[in-house]
Amino acid sequence: MHQYKKIRKHGLLAAGLLTAFSTNAQQKGKNYVHSLPLVQQWTDNQHFVLSRTNEQNKIYYVNVNAATGKETVDSTYRRKGFAADKKLVILHNDIYLQQGAKKQQLTHDSLLEATPVFSPDSNFIAFTREHDLYTLELATGKETRLTFDGTETLMNGMASWVYMEEILGRQNEGQAFWWSPDSKSIAYFQTDDSKVPVYTITDAGDGYHGYVEHQRYPQPGDTNPSVRIGIVSVNGGNTRWTDFDKDVDQYFGTPLWSPDNKSLLVQWLNRGQDHYQLYAVQADNGKKKLLYEEKQSTWINLDDEDRLTFINGGQQFIMASDKSGYRQLYLHNADGTLKNVITSGNFVVKAVNYIDEKNKVIYFTCNKDGLNRKDLYRVDFSGKHLQRLTFGPYTHEVKFSPDHQYFTTQYSNAGTPDKLALVTNTGKVVSQLGDSKGPDFDSTIANKVRTIYVKSEDGKFDLPVHLSFPKNYQPGKKYPIVIAIYGGPESSVVQDRFVNPRFLSDDGVIHASFDHRGSEEFGKVGQNYMHRDLAGWALKDWIQCLKWLLANEQVDPEKVCITGYSFGGYMTCYALTFGAEYFKYGIAGGSVVDWRMYDSHYTERYMDTPAENPEGYKQSSVLTYTDKLKGKLLLIHGVKDDNVHVNNTLSLVSKLEEEQNTNFELMLYPGNRHSVISDKLSHYNDITNKFISKYLLQAEDKK
Repeated sequence: MHQYKKIRKHGLLAAGLLTAFSTNAQQKGKNYVHSLPLVQQWTDNQHFVLSRTNEQNKIYYVNVNAATGKETVDSTYRRKGFAADKKLVILHNDIYLQQGAKKQQLTHDSLLEATPVFSPDSNFIAFTREHDLYTLELATGKETRLTFDGTETLMNGMASWVYMEEILGRQNEGQAFWWSPDSKSIAYFQTDDSKVPVYTITDAGDGYHGYVEHQRYPQPGDTNPSVRIGIVSVNGGNTRWTDFDKDVDQYFGTPLWSPDNKSLLVQWLNRGQDHYQLYAVQADNGKKKLLYEEKQSTWINLDDEDRLTFINGGQQFIMASDKSGYRQLYLHNADGTLKNVITSGNFVVKAVNYIDEKNKVIYFTCNKDGLNRKDLYRVDFSGKHLQRLTFGPYTHEVKFSPDHQYFTTQYSNAGTPDKLALVTNTGKVVSQLGDSKGPDFDSTIANKVRTIYVKSEDGKFDLPVHLSFPKNYQPGKKYPIVIAIYGGPESSVVQDRFVNPRFLSDDGVIHASFDHRGSEEFGKVGQNYMHRDLAGWALKDWIQCLKWLLANEQVDPEKVCITGYSFGGYMTCYALTFGAEYFKYGIAGGSVVDWRMYDSHYTERYMDTPAENPEGYKQSSVLTYTDKLKGKLLLIHGVKDDNVHVNNTLSLVSKLEEEQNTNFELMLYPGNRHSVISDKLSHYNDITNKFISKYLLQAEDKK
């Protein structure tokens, strides 16, 4: 259950549960918005191709001069071809080099191979085969085996499940090796999974004998995989092991090679996840030197993909940290000493978009000018000359030109349709390239979708709420509400951006999304409230939002439905039990119901171990409050879910059955993992839509 902040490794998201239902009845014949122009490609540093749509709904292309904004029609663009990128793919357990439709087979053994990665000079690929690490020289086809002791539980260059899911990221597909910049060496994790408990996954299978899968899956308090870091030559030879004790209960983050290839930055975190250390390890002998150390009273995230960036040829690095209470940027010398703070304040640096080393300037996005908005800023390495480059009360999505002298921004807010502008990297607007506002859009439509803020019960936070009202909203009438949530620490589902009003429902339902104090926009200051109790403050904040809506909007208190998937499923179950007084209906997918059933790294980060925090685990468990369930709860789960095991949902069902509680419905999806995919998605949408129609609308129709 990786961090929701980038929605990086999860399948179905909370907000997606309502999409099909609210879009089934689109308003016909109304032209509220039309398509924005699209930037197809920058042809050089000063020109780009833009696609536009004419009154006959035909696409045409224009060349745009970035300096002046002048456009000229390009009737030949569609006939221009662009070379397809080369990529490595796995087919029938062998590696192929693919470019466009052409495929070249590189390996021919049909053994289990995985995660092929080009060397920086593109002369080699590195890959794993049967738990060992190999290289292949592309020019000659020569294979070199780099490790020789791999087994099912001792993996070289391959991540264990918990590292893949929670630290290195599913997008890397288990890759646990990293090329040096000069393509001469590879750093890799050797992972010993032998002492990690085995979880058994079963499913219906394709035949009559069922399906069984065994997974090394550490739960809170269990033995974790043991990891050590090695460095080996591309041509083979002895591995140089880094100077860490593999028997210490510890975690390692993604390492980073220095630009001169002489050292490897290794991120270390204790099992308690509140003590972070950064080491420089000599590549030739594995000896380590401590560069930086950080402790926090709650937790430190190890999975921040943009934490470290070398600059100035490796003489300095930029570090991101939330130690101040907000994610900010710091400039360090290569020896780890702090040069200066680059950014500071009560806002969250969301991403570094570009680093201009020549002029010593960083371009980054943050929420400094709006809690649930995003703006582009620039600042000197010294921390001086902070400047906002985007404009207005909008959420901006920016894309730079090749030389970063210009950027385009697609911007909007809840009441303003998307616009597209061309801007210089000093903040000067060159040209407004497009406006999606249609002739039928007016203030009445604009007011159908709103982002509002509700003061928290303790008065410390302004809690974001996104609202979408039915198109035929009638004064004085009470309406059902469906609230789409996620709720994990450092997550966010509320953004102040435009939603196409054609998606306004005519189903008679108010659609909403809530964020709580632990969401990304509030920084670590808010997230710390979730330490040792993942649901308490989160649900308290959502109840406060709901109370405000009940008092100030036309919400039917008996028709309140909450829905979410994964962590959102957990919060939905918790709301229908602990918060049963307020939440009457729920749709929960892929839900954790007791944190003792989830993985060690994610859970202990926030909750510590069950031995250290027994009361917190009890208070945050849905199973503690099953006797409170009064409303109707639809439970959904993939039977082969290897992330949140179906045992969670089955345990909740078992407890409800023991208590003779029939206020639930169950839908299992054989063959599905942590998301509902392929041909079953339409069935999933149908089930959730029928649940909402049955319990929120049919009774309404009978009045």
